Amino acid sequence: MNTPKHRELPRRQAATALALAVAASLLIAWWAPLRVLGWPILMGSTLAHELGHGLTAWLLGGQFLSLDMYGDGSGVASYRGAFGRTDIALIASGGLLGPPFSAMLLLMASVGLRPSHVALGLLALLLAATAVLWSGNPLTFSYCLILAGLLALIALWGGARLSQLSCMFIAVQLLLASFTRADYLFTPVARTGSGDMLSDVGQIADAFWLPYWVWGGLIAVLSLGFVAVGIWRFLRALR
Repeated sequence: MNTPKHRELPRRQAATALALAVAASLLIAWWAPLRVLGWPILMGSTLAHELGHGLTAWLLGGQFLSLDMYGDGSGVASYRGAFGRTDIALIASGGLLGPPFSAMLLLMASVGLRPSHVALGLLALLLAATAVLWSGNPLTFSYCLILAGLLALIALWGGARLSQLSCMFIAVQLLLASFTRADYLFTPVARTGSGDMLSDVGQIADAFWLPYWVWGGLIAVLSLGFVAVGIWRFLRALR
């Protein structure tokens, strides 16, 4: 029987995972010895962004060719297909919404031990597939494979509580990246390791008639919406 006492333990576990994930994020940001972790975390948000581009292109019937990440935290997803203006705008938006959408899903999964356990395993599979199928340079291949292996170890042998904490930590980092890197929403040019190119909002503006900063504002509102839904679902589960 699902008594109030039985429901209280999962709530407490989820709240504890959130508190630990936030505390770890603050330590990484403010304690100098842990700031070395800032780079792999930055690369994680870049990966979510570029996967958003590539997977959106694939869902629209195109080919996801490769994903390249660079040491400065930039990245480029290469794809091809018979895309119209709307498709181009959707693919550009897919990258911008990749981190907040992923954060929403992981926040929702982090509510329970089993959902977070499954989510971590699925994420490990996605990263392994990215390394094998789409990585375009050694850095991307190594990063995806190492992270996939780490998450797989946690999912298979780390226990449900560790999976929940890991899932929550990744969700918090992607949530933070949605805001700390929001300046990219309001620039017409993207500077990447492969050179300067039209930014995502610049591509949307090029496809339609409104200026890039209007689209940046709309994407920001959508990002807030995804994050708000994830937080609402999480807090609702704690009641």
